[in-house]
Amino acid sequence: MYARQLVARNELRRAARLLEELVNRIPDPEALLMLAKIEIERPTTQGQALEHLRLATVGNPQLTEAWLLLANYWGLRGQPDKQKRCLEKILSYDPRNRDARDAVELLATRR
Repeated sequence: MYARQLVARNELRRAARLLEELVNRIPDPEALLMLAKIEIERPTTQGQALEHLRLATVGNPQLTEAWLLLANYWGLRGQPDKQKRCLEKILSYDPRNRDARDAVELLATRR
């Protein structure tokens, strides 16, 4: 995918424009995730990133990378309940996922 090449070359604005065009035509979960990864880094596009992550997880409910990105987002914003829900979603279909298990355990020790 050409967007991946643009990201690799750090041409993030061009990649975001290309991905935006793509997901407007075909809401592919992987493309939505890639776009959200770009958008989540800028405060002005974080709202769009959250919507794109939501669409990605609706399109593929087992898209672990999207759930982990959401969990990290909520954790950084001091919303452990939302963070935990994202991690538990991963564990519902992949109970052996080490990243999710470790994060849930860490959250439990902080309470």
